[in-house]
Amino acid sequence: MKQSEFYTQTTYWKKYSSFLPRELQYRETKLPVETYWKWKDFNIHIDKMEVKHTPVKVIILHVAGGNGRIIGNFGNYLNEIGYEYLAPDLIGFGLTKNPKKRNIEYADWVNCISDLVDEEYQKDFKPLVLLGLSVGGMLAYQVASKNAKVKGIIVTTLADPRQKKVRDDLSKNKFLSRVGLPIVEFTKPLSDHFSLPIKWLCKMNRITNDRNFSSIFLNDKLAGGNKIKLRFLRTYMTYHPPKEPEQLANCKVLLLQPEKDNWTTLETSKPFLTELTRQKSASYSKIAVTFHTKRKDGRR
Repeated sequence: MKQSEFYTQTTYWKKYSSFLPRELQYRETKLPVETYWKWKDFNIHIDKMEVKHTPVKVIILHVAGGNGRIIGNFGNYLNEIGYEYLAPDLIGFGLTKNPKKRNIEYADWVNCISDLVDEEYQKDFKPLVLLGLSVGGMLAYQVASKNAKVKGIIVTTLADPRQKKVRDDLSKNKFLSRVGLPIVEFTKPLSDHFSLPIKWLCKMNRITNDRNFSSIFLNDKLAGGNKIKLRFLRTYMTYHPPKEPEQLANCKVLLLQPEKDNWTTLETSKPFLTELTRQKSASYSKIAVTFHTKRKDGRR
């Protein structure tokens, strides 16, 4: 079946709204502008809500299990308080196609967002901030470590998958994190081409604390119901950022840890956060905040 080119041609994304606070929901009278941006061989789908006098522009990042239309729900609140945002669908997710079926690696995501930062900065020279939810937080950091035009990142986790504990936290089970992933690394000439459902590899059932809400993600073919190539997973788990945390300067970091997140807890982020706090530069701000939600259901 031919894939839709715009979210206005689909309806599945509307299922998320009833689970979200009113201020995060899309309104039919004010939906994002959908556009495509050419990056190498790819046409990157981007949801955008512009603000004429925005002080900064925010790029909202999803990772495997999401897409720009889902994560853009958080952009609705930002837009209401006067900020412009962009929510791209990264390669292989949402409406961003992989026409030549390239066996991409995780670095392609980092490089793509870094180039998008450059593109947006050249338009009006406004400061850029990256907002990364769940493991999108580490993607935000990795882009900031590559591109000095990123002036701040707001993240809900800083989960560095090079750490054994983090791999255990992210993976479906310890067998996958401690046995399966080393095997994939050893057999990469063969295994890199295989695709597996995301929900087989990680704890997608914990993406929210509401079983019905999580099932929406798990059955979304443009998000958590998607498949992922083992090459992408392998290179994600072993990716080394251009700058390690103790080397990063001139970028403010705000960590907002959801209190009731039972997938990636504050303990998941602590190893990387500890390295961040060793940065001595006075020009670098480090803020760690635990978000104490008032919601009783503990939704992320």
